[in-house]
Amino acid sequence: MGEIFKNTIIVGALLLAAPTALLAQRIQAPTPINTVAPSPYGVQPPANLSGGIQPFDPYATGTQFSSYPPTPAATYAAPSYPPPMSYPPPPTTPPAGFAGGPPAYFPNQTAPAYGAQPPIYQPTTEFPSIPYERFLENVGFRYTWLPKLTEADTALQTQDFDVSATAQFPNFLGSTQPLLVTPAFVLHLWDGPQNLVQNLPGNAYSAYLDFAWNPELTPRLFAELGFRAGVYTDFKTFNTNSMRYQGLGVAAVRLTPTTTVKAGVVYIDRLDIKLLPVVGVTWQPDSRSKYDLVFPYPRISKYWTTLGDKEVWWYVGGEYGGGSWTIQRDTGMGSVDDQVDINDYRVFFGVEATHPNRLKAFAEIGYVWERQLVYRSAIPTLDVDSTLMLRTGFNF
Repeated sequence: MGEIFKNTIIVGALLLAAPTALLAQRIQAPTPINTVAPSPYGVQPPANLSGGIQPFDPYATGTQFSSYPPTPAATYAAPSYPPPMSYPPPPTTPPAGFAGGPPAYFPNQTAPAYGAQPPIYQPTTEFPSIPYERFLENVGFRYTWLPKLTEADTALQTQDFDVSATAQFPNFLGSTQPLLVTPAFVLHLWDGPQNLVQNLPGNAYSAYLDFAWNPELTPRLFAELGFRAGVYTDFKTFNTNSMRYQGLGVAAVRLTPTTTVKAGVVYIDRLDIKLLPVVGVTWQPDSRSKYDLVFPYPRISKYWTTLGDKEVWWYVGGEYGGGSWTIQRDTGMGSVDDQVDINDYRVFFGVEATHPNRLKAFAEIGYVWERQLVYRSAIPTLDVDSTLMLRTGFNF
């Protein structure tokens, strides 16, 4: 029994002494000189790259199992597709990314995301991103509020909730540009005017399908083509006037790598205005500024700063707002079917942040004037009070 106890103590002592000796030997061993050139990626590869798989060293202080320096993160400049908001180009059109001027022109409806136009925008800052193309290029939401500033009979408050998504079909008709298809739905909430003759229902809707294609005809000549078919009604009155068709045809000629001239027309299919001319010039002197001096939807955009991995731009612009809907109007003696145009002019200041993963968010404030309600029936046009505009949204 004593012999067994003695042998157990000896074996235990040997087991405790072995790792201690190995640790002492490692501490006293001279540090080998690394003859491999420093890695430009911040991770030093082992000196014996040809020695096969190395065992895991519990005392190692550096990164293990990385025999080769990592590949730098790939950068991918996302296609410059303006988000699917309204014609004319909405505030959600990324001032940091749109390339050839206003790519969409139908007033105050959710617009399709059009393809890049010359000159091609180069981001001011490059961030790692995932190199892939999505079938749904843009999914977007936008909220617009025009408040009542007084309780006058001619005051009108409107709220618009836009939801849309854009699908792309590459190489349409053998070209290098995709066909962009945008279904969208808009809820309009109206409050006012307080008038038993010239009035509006509490809400209306816009639902449509939009097609856009921007072919490159020559190295200097491009086109912006669009067609939209939709239903615009309060769904209490539905007739042939509830269906509206709109179209766009614009030619863009690149004079220099930074300057493009545009001319064309947009068919907006309203009661008092059917066609609007499109004419102007876009100028991008550098990657931090963009001037879209194109009637009727001009815009000037400037890079502001970078917060983390998000670019922030500010911009000022103008647009012809409004729309047209078939409605059921209350006369005080019953309801009648009618159609109404809401027309106005808008100027705004906005700020937009763009993330490398394509998420864009914006907020803006503006002023709205020359507001009018134009009816299909024989009742007179009503001038509505001027007001402010608050608008915000995002797309990804």
